[in-house]
Amino acid sequence: MILAGLGLPLFWLLRPLAATVVHNNVGSVLLNRALLAPDLGPQQRTARAVEAGQSFQTALAWDPLNGQAYYNLAAVYDLWQDAPSAGRALSRAAVLDPSDISARFRHGQALAAHEQEARAIHEWQAADAAVYFLNQGSVLASEGDPTGALEQYERALAVAPDLPETHYHLGQALSRLGREKEALAAFEWAAALEPPSSPRRHLLQGEVHATRGEWAAALAAYGQAAEVAPHDPAPHYRMGWLLQHRLDDSDGAIARFEWAIRLDPEYVSARLALAQLYAEQARCDEVGRSLAPLLVPDAGNRLAGQAHALVGRCLLDQGRGDEGLWHLEQAADLNPSSAHYLLILAQGYSHEFHYHEAIEAHLRVLELQPGNSQAKEALEELGWFGTTEDGQQ
Repeated sequence: MILAGLGLPLFWLLRPLAATVVHNNVGSVLLNRALLAPDLGPQQRTARAVEAGQSFQTALAWDPLNGQAYYNLAAVYDLWQDAPSAGRALSRAAVLDPSDISARFRHGQALAAHEQEARAIHEWQAADAAVYFLNQGSVLASEGDPTGALEQYERALAVAPDLPETHYHLGQALSRLGREKEALAAFEWAAALEPPSSPRRHLLQGEVHATRGEWAAALAAYGQAAEVAPHDPAPHYRMGWLLQHRLDDSDGAIARFEWAIRLDPEYVSARLALAQLYAEQARCDEVGRSLAPLLVPDAGNRLAGQAHALVGRCLLDQGRGDEGLWHLEQAADLNPSSAHYLLILAQGYSHEFHYHEAIEAHLRVLELQPGNSQAKEALEELGWFGTTEDGQQ
């Protein structure tokens, strides 16, 4: 009787905690079903999301200080595309549970979307998000978007200014954009921050020499980096780039790119560089083989499109029109909102005397980019002068 008497007050005290946990868990199950269940239609997904939101609200009614419930509620608002409400929920979650890295990171994303970059950086620092931004930048760089990569690297630098990797990748993006003075400063910072015993120190010194135009010194530093870190593909790739673009040694560059790929078969930059060299030598079959892992949608639409366009152009130049056009069509189909790949396809149709298809492709380019001068000039050369008000050409 005494134990029962003590248990009732204890249960009463724990009742809010238990109710919060139950409603949070029920809401999470409903939300996962709304997001992931393959057999639900739009209305059913909305209904599950509403039920999930109600469960999270009930959890908060029992415990208004439960950060996890606010975090879960933000996911519901995201599903409804209600960014302001999601941001407020994430803000509460981050305040109530400062140790929740996911909540702090997503709160930072919400703040950045509202141009509150300083507050966003504070949240990202709490979430240790520098590596996330570095990875995002690397993906964009490999897909041929140095401007997007630069934005991600700048955020990584703001989050972790003492991390050598942030300065190194920032320098690479700046260099690709032709901002050599800024790139040099970034590489110098990276080299200064790298510990003296680090094998990457030679690689960073190579970047400094290359940005200064000191080709022999850069090549020697990359060579030292390869000796110190024999399993790192980056020094070989950088030697290949230097041999290709600055020392006019295509055969040496090919050997280095192939070496980098042997060390890391998923090294995208080396594959693209190797394929470009093969294309310049009209070795189209080698272009296709070197890009084979990228010629699939799983590689990412932009990256796969880049690979298909490179193979397609090489084949067209070699007189293999049908094969070349197939690759160019794949590039355009994978990136339907890209005027760039449509323009390449249109040029391919003209190259193969498929003028009707060329006109249609150029018109689609103008739908995406009404001011595209290349498409306008090509249409004039093809004898297409627009349509009259009654639709007749």
